[in-house]
Amino acid sequence: MSERPPPRAAPVTVLLTSDGRITGWSEGAARLFGRGPGEAVGAPVTDLFGEPPGGPTAEQLVAAFGHAAEGRPWSGVLPPAGDGPAADGGLSVSCEPMTVQDGGVAVALTVTPPWAGRLELLSEAGRRIGSSLELHLTAREAVAVTVPRFADAGAVYVLERLLADDDRPTAEVDGSVVVRRLSIVFADDDPRGWAREFPVNEVIVYPPTTPYARCLATGRMVEFGGDAVQDTLAHRTGRLIDGLLDHVSLLAVPLVARGRALGFAVFSRKRGRPPFAAADAALAAELAARTATCIDNACLYRREHRTATALKASLVPAAVTAPPGLEIAHRYLPAGSGVGGDWYDVVPLPDGQIAVVVGDSVGHGVTAAAAMGQLRVAAHTLAGCGFPPAVVLERLDAIAQDLHAAQFATCLCLVCDPATRYCEVACAGHPPPLLTLPDGTVRRFAVPQGLPLGVSDRAHPAEYEQVPAAIPPGATLALYTDGLVESRRRNVDEGIARLASALVASQAGTLEETADGVLNLLSDQCGNDDIALLLIRAARPS
Repeated sequence: MSERPPPRAAPVTVLLTSDGRITGWSEGAARLFGRGPGEAVGAPVTDLFGEPPGGPTAEQLVAAFGHAAEGRPWSGVLPPAGDGPAADGGLSVSCEPMTVQDGGVAVALTVTPPWAGRLELLSEAGRRIGSSLELHLTAREAVAVTVPRFADAGAVYVLERLLADDDRPTAEVDGSVVVRRLSIVFADDDPRGWAREFPVNEVIVYPPTTPYARCLATGRMVEFGGDAVQDTLAHRTGRLIDGLLDHVSLLAVPLVARGRALGFAVFSRKRGRPPFAAADAALAAELAARTATCIDNACLYRREHRTATALKASLVPAAVTAPPGLEIAHRYLPAGSGVGGDWYDVVPLPDGQIAVVVGDSVGHGVTAAAAMGQLRVAAHTLAGCGFPPAVVLERLDAIAQDLHAAQFATCLCLVCDPATRYCEVACAGHPPPLLTLPDGTVRRFAVPQGLPLGVSDRAHPAEYEQVPAAIPPGATLALYTDGLVESRRRNVDEGIARLASALVASQAGTLEETADGVLNLLSDQCGNDDIALLLIRAARPS
């Protein structure tokens, strides 16, 4: 089904003589201005409009119509006269020459009613604002759609504490507010240097007496003029900026979503344009409501992303130091959520040995990551205390039973002496490591299989067998999680066979190159699960 175009209101055309008297009057003009043809025809067109502050006078307007008859069109925004149907906002007016039947020249005055632009603006705002969950882009979309159609300048400010994930109150103790400017847009005719004076991401403190602080404190829109602008600028910069005081009509509109104040938007109009009227304020409130919802969504996404990043950092060691005699390379690829339940760790032991632990919980996402974060810390502590691999798994199993009911996990624990390459291994339902020998053959590292962590109960605790093994000189041991070898298209055995082939094909380079090569070769095999890969290579005798 195709997208419907935004609603449009047809402009009204009025015919004039070159001296500004009405000669043609349509039904649309009668509805817009609230007067019939008998009252309108022959009257001066200036009776239809008021004089905007700083804009053309009635005499200047008539002169503009005369210039239009000579081939010099004119356009602008004029306030309507009186309290007719169009009295709730400025009218977009344009005049151009028009040839009439007797060969003479008249002026065609095209008037667009105020609500036409509002409907189009709201429709466009609905399509453009919130096109992504990127916070700054959302803020820029909110003001870019309004300038210059609705305002000559617009900006969005968000409370700094929201960006810092702080739960302090909206206002400081003295009633001041601390906000960050996320976007600002000026009309094209404003000085380009203003972008330097009002940079994006600037953090500003507004005292409680400013319209901005009052807007947030009351949750209501505040309309103000040039004097307040001057006072605000003097507070912020200690000086005035040429031309900025031409912005004489301003609105500070609170951004409120889900009952929470997020910040505010500011819109301004310059001299020569009608000041904001009641209908404009209603439109600004609609735009602010849409903007607030999208900014709140972007803030929530930003917070979730930061949480995911922090969890991801806690799942894998910040650095892995290989002892003399061994090389170690490691990779971690989370699933689409950004965090997962896979983890690995390399723990140096006091006697020069190392303990290597690889784990994988059921599922992925924040819940799995939180559970595995606890297991990783526990495994690091237990291994660091010198417990043998079987005992580490037994105690991890007891800990897993106290976690979320669905958080079963597989785990493999290995203790290796770098000098002799002698290992002790225990396994809790984890895929078997693969050993790639220097001659290119690959075999499974023999490990005993035990129950996954958390499957047993306290009445019948799991017991894990521990067996000896060795890494031959120049061989590479690969420890991994099932996300690397299992997908909907292949079972685990097929995946392990492909991993073995990838290890052989990639072993000629450095260990880091081998790790990258394996992931590249198996990229089509990886499904929607987290992946952990840890390679240990024993040095050849010198």
